[in-house]
Amino acid sequence: MRTIVVSRFGGPEVLEVRDAPDPVAGPGQVVIGVAVVDVMSLDAQLRSGWGREWFPNEPPYVPGTGVAGRVLSAGPGVDPSWVGRRVAALLPGGGYAEQAVAAVETLVAVPDGLRLREAAALVQVGPAALSLIDAAELKPGARVLVTGAGGALGLPLVRLAAAAGAHVTAAARGAAKQAAARRLGASRAAGYEEVEGGFDVVLDGVGGEVGAAAFERVVQGGAFFAYGVPSGSPAPVDPALAERRGVRLVGMEQVQFAPAEFRRLAGRALAEAAAGRLSTVVGMAVPLREAARAHAALADRELVGKAVLLVAAEAVRHRRHGDAEVLALEEVPLPEPGPGQVRVAVRAAGVNPVDWKIRAGLFGPPPAGPAGTGIELAGTIDAVGPDVTRWQVGQPVFGRVPSGALATHALADAGELVARPDWLPDEEAAALPVAAETAYRALGLLGAGPGRTLLIHGVAGGVGLVAAQLARARGARVVGTASERRHAFLRGLGVLPVTYGDGLEERLPGPVDLVLDASGRDVVELSVRLTGDPARVVTIADPAGAARHGAVFSAGSPGVPLEEVFGEVLPLVRAGAVRLPVAEVFPLERAADAHRRSEAGHHLGKLVVNAEAVLPR
Repeated sequence: MRTIVVSRFGGPEVLEVRDAPDPVAGPGQVVIGVAVVDVMSLDAQLRSGWGREWFPNEPPYVPGTGVAGRVLSAGPGVDPSWVGRRVAALLPGGGYAEQAVAAVETLVAVPDGLRLREAAALVQVGPAALSLIDAAELKPGARVLVTGAGGALGLPLVRLAAAAGAHVTAAARGAAKQAAARRLGASRAAGYEEVEGGFDVVLDGVGGEVGAAAFERVVQGGAFFAYGVPSGSPAPVDPALAERRGVRLVGMEQVQFAPAEFRRLAGRALAEAAAGRLSTVVGMAVPLREAARAHAALADRELVGKAVLLVAAEAVRHRRHGDAEVLALEEVPLPEPGPGQVRVAVRAAGVNPVDWKIRAGLFGPPPAGPAGTGIELAGTIDAVGPDVTRWQVGQPVFGRVPSGALATHALADAGELVARPDWLPDEEAAALPVAAETAYRALGLLGAGPGRTLLIHGVAGGVGLVAAQLARARGARVVGTASERRHAFLRGLGVLPVTYGDGLEERLPGPVDLVLDASGRDVVELSVRLTGDPARVVTIADPAGAARHGAVFSAGSPGVPLEEVFGEVLPLVRAGAVRLPVAEVFPLERAADAHRRSEAGHHLGKLVVNAEAVLPR
């Protein structure tokens, strides 16, 4: 198995990838197939050589004390029912590895519905946050200051304190960290030097001079919790002064647990997370072998929330044809890019009708094995294959993949991606590739332009909306069929809307020259009659109708190069001349619901799945 070893004390560069024998579970132990590793600030401090008087680690050693994954094997005296279960665990070390040994007494089952990434991110800070908030005994209206509020532990503390009814001031360095604290409930977020007023409770996760200044703001009879030392030392607080002011002092002991207490608090933390009441922010997720990059991000002090290392990816897959219930979110090996490929850490993926049609068995034979879903995405390149020179790790991109976009990581051909500009959000970018390429291709076949009237069947869908706006930008007049409730929106785009269904020919506002069928509603025969020429009718949804009536069926493969498509489309998007609404965004674990929504239809624009695989930009 692969491990990450601290080869010597020093900077992030001392972390090395090394092979090691697969571990064997001893009495009272299990072996975990690690999916996600928690990266703590303490890991980076110990790697540098700090704290040797308290921590006995000597290089070479494998760092890492928190992991999540599946139990591979159980040692003597361990209930065999643990094998195969999703778990999180606290380790004495050795977590930066593909497999890790854990004592069963610190093993916690991960609830259904909670992703392993969230479990790993909370396995250590979740118990600490609950313990601190319990000890603070907050009353509604209490004035609370959290230092280090944009960090891994600070953010869940902000959320829990706010949920208890406290007025929370979040002290953090930088606008991004302050914004994250506000999103989790802080009444006020500010830089350390901007904090004003007195506080009933101070939760100090920084120590040093910041902690000392925070202590001065505790009111008479208040409480000061000093539990963090990323500055290198605890807050220098005079116990005698605290006693004179009646300030209760609580130190590191509040976040140090015996195994039984850890297991109780960790189980409670994961249950609260599964219920949506506890969370932190995963600000960086990188492959295990890139642990040095995570440590460097911690050293820069710019990271919001947690950093985690990924041994496995997550992907939505199905093994047979059927309804949406055949989809499952599974842990899979991180895909490795081959020649001409890159790996994308997926932030968002578009959902198209072809996705559920493939899943349902309308196209092609049943899958021979696990099959992914989704053909368009946006995210950040996190690995490049041989011979790829165009792209570099860290570049934001969007584009097409053969299948498997609904995942935390996906492989893409280097030529099927486009650089994502900063002004285009990931979710909007993920909605564009299929719709824009299809619309561009169809309009090219039709020759839509000045002096032409184009009728689009199904104009309120993704392809229809882009095609309508692109055709108008090229000078064409556009008529589109849609339900009555979409008409006002379509008029705002400059489209002449008509209701689809029987009698359409009588409702049209004059003759039409060209027709694009994006609906599949058996309208090809009518369209040929309207134009008088089957060559002026293109359908992307009805190949059988095209064959019967001599119209053009345009399939998506091989398609038009995206660089060509977006050379025209992106400037129009930025100018507001092409807009593709995102109808609804689903989390990755609700991919089945996204398929159901797509299959039901009647939504305006595109459906998007948020995969939340994050790299710093």
